[in-house]
Amino acid sequence: MEKRGEDFVPLISGATAGPLGVVHLPRLWLKLLLHSLGRLPEGYRHGVGGSDEIVMTSLGVDADAFIAFIEKEKPDYPACEAWIKAHATNLTPEGIAKANDGVLNGIMPDPRRSDWQKRFGVTFGEGWKLNQLDDWAAIHEQLIGPRD
Repeated sequence: MEKRGEDFVPLISGATAGPLGVVHLPRLWLKLLLHSLGRLPEGYRHGVGGSDEIVMTSLGVDADAFIAFIEKEKPDYPACEAWIKAHATNLTPEGIAKANDGVLNGIMPDPRRSDWQKRFGVTFGEGWKLNQLDDWAAIHEQLIGPRD
């Protein structure tokens, strides 16, 4: 994959939902798109594990097919949701609720959770909240530079 410019921190929150009502799907789309362009910062998971996996598994989405679609077509967000509507085997109110519950209430595993709680001075453990703090720290560093 050829790098096409500066990295972008994926600042769409994991708690954000698009028109389908699936939280994290807009963030997943952005991470996959940035990765396909060589512009996702190093270390960002994209398409496997965590909330990415929760969403795809809960909705019955073939992860490899979805990732390949994003990489090949580089769709805008409405086209991403259209693909989900056409290919998800569990895009039902129950499947969406399961995905949303898994993302919004999922606790980040240790040791990252404990490290990030200490790093940010917080006690909550929900992954999407900790990911937001990490994104904000990363964009601050990208714009201002590292703190001593």
